[in-house]
Amino acid sequence: MIKFFRKIRQQLLAENRFRKYLLYAIGEIALVMIGILLAFQVNNWQAKRTRATKELSYLKDIKSNLSDDIKAIDRVVEFNKTKSLLADSMFYTLDRYSDPEIYMPKIIRYMYTLTVYDVFEPNRIAFDNMVAAENVDLITNGNLRSLLSQYYKKEFNTTTQENVKQRARQLGDYVAIAAFNKQSIKSLVNYNSSLRDISEVEIHKDSKVYAYLFSMLMTTQSHTEILMETHKDIEELIELINQQIE
Repeated sequence: MIKFFRKIRQQLLAENRFRKYLLYAIGEIALVMIGILLAFQVNNWQAKRTRATKELSYLKDIKSNLSDDIKAIDRVVEFNKTKSLLADSMFYTLDRYSDPEIYMPKIIRYMYTLTVYDVFEPNRIAFDNMVAAENVDLITNGNLRSLLSQYYKKEFNTTTQENVKQRARQLGDYVAIAAFNKQSIKSLVNYNSSLRDISEVEIHKDSKVYAYLFSMLMTTQSHTEILMETHKDIEELIELINQQIE
């Protein structure tokens, strides 16, 4: 093609047709410029397509992680409800019965759940991968990008969730000391200890047991409220992602 254009130029010059040569040269330059612009547009289109493909991939992965978060929150909330019901049952049992031989077997069953905890940890794999690759700007929706950043900046293992752990341990440690007796050790590990007899246990009169139990219950309920708010935030994020994907 280049040889073809060169031959035309040489022919025009040989025939001394300078005006036509000039017009031809201008036309050739215009064709070259159009070709460059078209190539630039194609490259630009390909770059945009690549960015859009990456954005879609990241958003789908983040959406999958957020769906995992909703399942995790549902699991923790369900556990907290069970724990709160058992705390109410323990209050009722201690208030209704004064005989430790009656209430202690019930309390021991309650304590298996009351002294453990379940907390929420977001699945941040997709978002962290995007941040590590410095591709956060691939998310073209500024509002979505901002809300995702805010969500993943939250520290879920501080304040309330840490209090949930502490209150469970606190209750368990105190009740273990205040309520353990010869019969309970015998039933748990089949060991004849020199501990006091079950008839001497008086945790139904122990104000600390009530205080620790109440504190644990309030913290658990606060934890549930925070998780439910987080649940709503995640649903909004998923809706925004769906809109962006569509």
